[in-house]
Amino acid sequence: MTQAQPELTCPSARCEPGATLIGILRADGQIANLRTPLQIDADFVAQAHRQGNPEARMRFAAPCQKASCEQWTGQGCGVVKKVLAHLAPEPGGALQPCVIRDSCRWYAERRRPACHACRFVVTDQAALAAE
Repeated sequence: MTQAQPELTCPSARCEPGATLIGILRADGQIANLRTPLQIDADFVAQAHRQGNPEARMRFAAPCQKASCEQWTGQGCGVVKKVLAHLAPEPGGALQPCVIRDSCRWYAERRRPACHACRFVVTDQAALAAE
């Protein structure tokens, strides 16, 4: 009897009802992971949009959409691959806490280097560039 693979989670999802808030952008431009995930609803989404694009200030997680996502390469997530191509090798030490690591698409594909890269990913870079 084979065990079903768990559904993997996208750590850079859109701010939509049902998504999970997993991180907040710090003043230094890096993401600080939350220690407790926050499932968001339509009211949260509406309030978050009143203050600008939430994906430029917060990180959300949702089920990985694979081929339905424009970042899907056919074999994995293109986001983490691109970010890792621009980072120096990671330093040693403990990984920062993460509420989705067990189901994270990036971690499943790249393991420890993905966790190193994760803090540098802001989902909506265009909003940041416009500021």
